[in-house]
Amino acid sequence: MLRKNLICLLALGLFLPVIGAYAADAPTIKKCKDATGRWHYGDTAAAECAKSKVTVMSDEGTTKKVIAAPPTEKELRDREARRETIEAEQARAVEQARKDELLLSTYGVEDDILYIRDRKIAQVESQIKASEETLKSLRAALARMEAQAADEGKDAKAAETTAKNIELTRSQIARHEGAIAVKRQEQEGLRKQYAQELERYRELKKKLSSVSPPTAAKQ
Repeated sequence: MLRKNLICLLALGLFLPVIGAYAADAPTIKKCKDATGRWHYGDTAAAECAKSKVTVMSDEGTTKKVIAAPPTEKELRDREARRETIEAEQARAVEQARKDELLLSTYGVEDDILYIRDRKIAQVESQIKASEETLKSLRAALARMEAQAADEGKDAKAAETTAKNIELTRSQIARHEGAIAVKRQEQEGLRKQYAQELERYRELKKKLSSVSPPTAAKQ
């Protein structure tokens, strides 16, 4: 009896690879739908289905596997857009980390930020004051030249010279006024910049304090 069972097992072992090979080589049918909605069946996927999903079936009609449709041009563009968005976000994160590290290494305490802010604003203010003093002189000179032009009367040569000087002075006044306006904007930019840095500094310090281990109590 035992000998008979062994013979059966050996025969089955020899037969199984044949079954597996037959199953692997068994004919399959490929089914796909083209862009017009028409179904195609055959040993190979129809050329019309180059952009469609293909279903591989056995002779019995059971699905063996599904070959996904290749991505459309729109899907490829969407993928590229997502990739670019992800890369841009990663680049922003790296840049923010660099700025945060620089911020923490530059300032020891909040007062350091306020000190640097006030010093830079004061430097710009001194430049504004210098331009304002120059403006006073230019405006006074312009007033004298305008009065002189009124007194020159029929002296055409003198009137022409004065007119040129008046035009030049007005141009200088406009240039200094423009420079002062730019410096005022610079001051406002400094206030906003350091307000943002102060806020970020506080956020970073708060995060660091929340993850730092508690200090051991003194004995």
